[in-house]
Amino acid sequence: LGHKWMDAQLEATYEGPEAVQRRQLTLTMTNELFLAQFHNWVAEMREIAGKRPGTGACTLATAMQLWLWTLTHLQKATDADGGKLYQSARQGVTFPLADALCWLLAARQFILDVIELAEKGPASPALADGLPALVDFYTDLCHVQAARAAGEVGRISAALVYGYNRHPAWNAGAARSCYQADDLVALESFIPGLASAAGDVIESDGSHPPKAGPCARFDGMEQFMRLRAKLDGCLTGSQLAKDRAAEALTKVMIPEALDYPA
Repeated sequence: LGHKWMDAQLEATYEGPEAVQRRQLTLTMTNELFLAQFHNWVAEMREIAGKRPGTGACTLATAMQLWLWTLTHLQKATDADGGKLYQSARQGVTFPLADALCWLLAARQFILDVIELAEKGPASPALADGLPALVDFYTDLCHVQAARAAGEVGRISAALVYGYNRHPAWNAGAARSCYQADDLVALESFIPGLASAAGDVIESDGSHPPKAGPCARFDGMEQFMRLRAKLDGCLTGSQLAKDRAAEALTKVMIPEALDYPA
């Protein structure tokens, strides 16, 4: 216990409180109990989306699924040199994933708070007047925040999933993975249209398209790409919600109060 206390003190001194909290999150978010709870939260957001579609809960649920896939993948994946990605020493991996989780949890709690406002607000005399408009305003803000959280999760996940792979270069390996122009011409006679679908082609003189290297391949990433594409589509309507919330702010009225300073 004494050693743990000293380690905590060192982290707090040299890394700061944020680093300590992130480190705690990185340990917690791989816990089986937490992951089971997280799966329940995804189902909870789907259910809320069916009842209150304007909250952005469906967007958030998809982002949560993407985060889960990324976490599972990173625990098994290695970098271009064979080094394990998800480990305590690689805070460039674990900390961003913890940050993405915080975006998700904050947006989820916001949605739950607005639902509680809608359900319990009528019982409060201070909120009864104009409550529907207030709930609509906060519902739009929920949608905006869910979209922002989804964007952060998508960005962080893509950077971690793809970023530790080495980009192909124009070398001997590239020659084996690309079409040769002469071979492509010969194949075209058997498979019409193949040339138009070919990605990277190396000409007979060794010249190639002017770019860093052949396009990277993403074998085994099909589910991630489907989830990412789905998440992008789930942003539908988020900007409309932002516009509605902005317009609502222009109509805010401050009621007169006797004790209001002159």
